[in-house]
Amino acid sequence: MQDLKIETKSTADVEKILSKLNEDKDLANIEEMVIDNKVMFEYKDKKYRVRLMNLKEKHEFYDLKVRKYAQLIQDKDVLLEKDLISVYRQRGMNIDELDDNIKKINSQIVDIQIKLGESLAKHEEPVILNSYREKITNFKTQRQVYDFQKTDLLRMSLENQLLNYEAEIITYLTLDTLNEDKWARLFNSYEDFISYEDETLLNMAGIRSMYLQYV
Repeated sequence: MQDLKIETKSTADVEKILSKLNEDKDLANIEEMVIDNKVMFEYKDKKYRVRLMNLKEKHEFYDLKVRKYAQLIQDKDVLLEKDLISVYRQRGMNIDELDDNIKKINSQIVDIQIKLGESLAKHEEPVILNSYREKITNFKTQRQVYDFQKTDLLRMSLENQLLNYEAEIITYLTLDTLNEDKWARLFNSYEDFISYEDETLLNMAGIRSMYLQYV
């Protein structure tokens, strides 16, 4: 196995990445965008949609997933998440500490939400209410940072590689485009998908397709 270089992204780096993701303002209202098990969106003056998989696509998805798992499990350089965590621990990086930090932040958020609710019931001054809201927002940002750092450290585990592959397959199978008033799949094969050059479109579709499949 190749030597692992352990490093976590700084808080500033993570916040930049999160900010970039949040630039897609449609995601704030994605629940309202789900119509008839589909999510439609526009990109570069073209209309697209992602949808739930049909039965044939589900079979293709399962077959591809099984093949990928068989490939990964036989690769000695690919570690299961529990084994990767153990390697990190041996080298002084305790991922359990990230989990503990996330739990503490969740508890702090709940406490402040209770205080905010009590203040609302007492009709306290807006400056007090806004102070609580700002603290909640700051804690949620910090939680995102810890979540992202943990995900970043574990991104090479077998489980995460398989999840990323699943996301690609789902997007490949369910991304449609509108041509002459008719919807049709954008990709005829997975090879077409992975050779497609517009990553922005694929990212937009990927986020929406995963939300739709697991909502």
